[in-house]
Amino acid sequence: MPKHVTIIGGGPSGLTLAALLQHASIPFTIYEREKSTSSRFQGGSLDLHPESGQQALFEAGLRDQFQKYARYHDQDYRFGDKNAVTWLDHRAKPDADGRPEIDRSELRKILIESLDPENIKWDHKVSSIIPQDDGRVKVVFDNQPEPMITDLVVGADGTWSKVRPLLTSWKPEYTGLTVIDCRISNLDERFPELGKFVGRGTYFLLSEGSGIFIQRNGDGSIRVYPCLRVEENWHSKDPSFDWTDQKKMTDYLINTFFSTWHPQLQEVVRNVDASMTPRAQYRMPLGLRYSHRQGLTLIGDSLHVMSWFAGEGANLAMLDALDLFHKIQDHPDDLDLAVRRYEEEVVATGRADVTNEMSQDLLVKAMSDDAPRAYVEGMAKAMDVWFSDGKLLDKLDNDTLFKN
Repeated sequence: MPKHVTIIGGGPSGLTLAALLQHASIPFTIYEREKSTSSRFQGGSLDLHPESGQQALFEAGLRDQFQKYARYHDQDYRFGDKNAVTWLDHRAKPDADGRPEIDRSELRKILIESLDPENIKWDHKVSSIIPQDDGRVKVVFDNQPEPMITDLVVGADGTWSKVRPLLTSWKPEYTGLTVIDCRISNLDERFPELGKFVGRGTYFLLSEGSGIFIQRNGDGSIRVYPCLRVEENWHSKDPSFDWTDQKKMTDYLINTFFSTWHPQLQEVVRNVDASMTPRAQYRMPLGLRYSHRQGLTLIGDSLHVMSWFAGEGANLAMLDALDLFHKIQDHPDDLDLAVRRYEEEVVATGRADVTNEMSQDLLVKAMSDDAPRAYVEGMAKAMDVWFSDGKLLDKLDNDTLFKN
């Protein structure tokens, strides 16, 4: 009988692994705690890189579907300060390729629609995972009557993974940053002047330990993330906070964190839609390694959650899925050997550590008192690697730039 792979979690890494296994006709089931594909909004957009996220999609046979939703023109990046002065400006060429943006909702749609509906089980929240004496694993669900037994459990269940504690005692740590996840729908239609101000792609404004991250999405909306240097549970400690009261909380944010900021930036915060969700940002400490345990492994954020400042989290997650798939494809009848080979390549080498460290370094620079000075220089160095159409550092007039 063919070996069976169980994937816990329907995020980018879990769905990518599922799509790859399906394309290769390798038996699997993916379990997701959400009740359906539309249970919650899936967030903003991300840039998929050729050597990781894109490669995984292409090997799953999803090149055409990706090209349908990829936004090559939205690779503009601007960085500025509270006065809306732009310090660094990268404009994508009309024929840009490389790292196009794609809405998370569209990426998820592509992956889910590639799967046989029988292979994805919604409304399955894991309550316990119990390794068996024969090397297989029992998975018990809170809201389902029957447990299941499988040959391999792949933990793709994110920051607070239920699989990870069976392999290591390490836990994610707070980065010092909390963002408020907001959205302005139909921006150009409802607020045309703001639409012109925001422009294309991504616009990140930073000053005095706070920031506003603005990102175009493919559906005509923008994501708006007020970025705050606050205590870990700040958003829930104050009994007066009511995140369902848009006016009260936007007034609070503007008066407390953005009172001296440019009026148009205040207007961006003031005009967000009613849904506002605080999200404390976490990262895995550097150096996580764990001993192999038959029947269990980790991919994506369950292995190496990090902040989004390096723009690599989803791409690394999809690369994990691709690498694990390759090893399973090489050893379909010996999943334990496949997992050992994967963990030797990805876990034992700490492949994500460099990116995790860079991401935290950029976060600290972004949220520092003298931002955006150090952050802009760091991003310019990173973008010189990302893009081949000119060295951004050569274009910066340091004498002018650092007098802002």
